[in-house]
Amino acid sequence: MPAAALAAVLAAAHGASAAPAEAPLSAAATLVVEQEVTVTTRVTGVIDSLQAERGDAVRKNQPLATIDQREFRLDLRAAEETLNVSLADYKRYQELFRQSLCSQTELEQKRARYELARVEFERAQLVIDRSVVRAPFDGIVADRFAHVGEKVLLEENKPLFKVVTLEPLLARAYLPGAALTRVKPGQEATVVARDLPNVRSTGRVVFVSPVLDPGSGSVQIVVSVRRDPGKLLRPGMAVQLLFAPAAAAP
Repeated sequence: MPAAALAAVLAAAHGASAAPAEAPLSAAATLVVEQEVTVTTRVTGVIDSLQAERGDAVRKNQPLATIDQREFRLDLRAAEETLNVSLADYKRYQELFRQSLCSQTELEQKRARYELARVEFERAQLVIDRSVVRAPFDGIVADRFAHVGEKVLLEENKPLFKVVTLEPLLARAYLPGAALTRVKPGQEATVVARDLPNVRSTGRVVFVSPVLDPGSGSVQIVVSVRRDPGKLLRPGMAVQLLFAPAAAAP
């Protein structure tokens, strides 16, 4: 859409007169979200099953995929057996020590072996817990890269899922330093999709940078954007911002 036509549309949204005293302040921006994470594996293994697909809404800690746990469970059983044996041995030596039938050193050795076995058991439990790939926060699965049967290596840090939040939706823009007198936190703004001029919403300035970029002399501002009724505004979309006069801001 031509810039002049877009400016006219934005001005009309604010009820601008045919001859405004001051041209509306506008800026190009891109919609972003605060949280966007690429989820990777925390253990090495083969993906056994998938519990989420692209577009799924997920809650924090919800399973996304599971790494084959058979070997991990065998390790857990072995660690549990070692723990039980070392605990029984430690208790037996405690009784022997009370009867003065073993030394303090022997008792401490049995205690140390028991503590080590307990750590190994907890480590085996942790591996099983980490073999389930989970959502890091409430959001949407934006993409899935994982496949059943695929071997994933911890050291490769390969992306398995991309999870994003859709709220709050933010627009980051850069204005010339001279615009500092016309933009304040709390100020209202109209948000129009550049490629879909009929898709619009409103927002509020939530951040005005306390510093200017020394190279360009521009200042960063962030607008919290309200969801449009059709929910067509989404992260990555190019938009145009039109700021209401600062005096009109609440």
